[in-house]
Amino acid sequence: MRFVINIDDELGGKIEEAAEKASLKKAEWVKMACEEYLFRPQIKKAAKTSGEDTSIKEQEKVIEGLKEEILALKDDIETQKDLKNTYCKLISEKDQRIEDLKESISRIEAMSITTTDQIASSKDERIKDLGQMIDHLQAQAAAHSAALQSAIKPAALESRTGVKDAAADDNTDMIQKPKWMFWK
Repeated sequence: MRFVINIDDELGGKIEEAAEKASLKKAEWVKMACEEYLFRPQIKKAAKTSGEDTSIKEQEKVIEGLKEEILALKDDIETQKDLKNTYCKLISEKDQRIEDLKESISRIEAMSITTTDQIASSKDERIKDLGQMIDHLQAQAAAHSAALQSAIKPAALESRTGVKDAAADDNTDMIQKPKWMFWK
């Protein structure tokens, strides 16, 4: 059915504003307003007069079901928020641990490089010190060998021939005979 009505500009402006707020066309808003005005009071009057609560009870059941669903959705939303916060905390802790591990690795690398350099320089110093010790010991061994040879050689000659060698005269440890004496 189609209705054509004439209304004043003021009422028309209010209908346009209400339709825009509800995001509806003007005709749809007018239809909805009429239905709301006409049917709701009748349902209430009919329920009061005739005692028929079935449609109201059904609507109340639907409303209660929707309320319960809304509460369940709110609980789900709260659970999701808690999970999001927990995940955010876990991710931030993971990121912090990664940063801590990176710092530890950097410190270990620095210590490794420092230790390697110290070992290399220490090794070079030890090799140098050992080389000097070896040279010193070789010089001492040569001096002792020469001293032993010079000490043993005259004694060996004396025991074999009974005569002293001229090199034995250079030895300051032995008492030298004056040259004017004739014994041997």
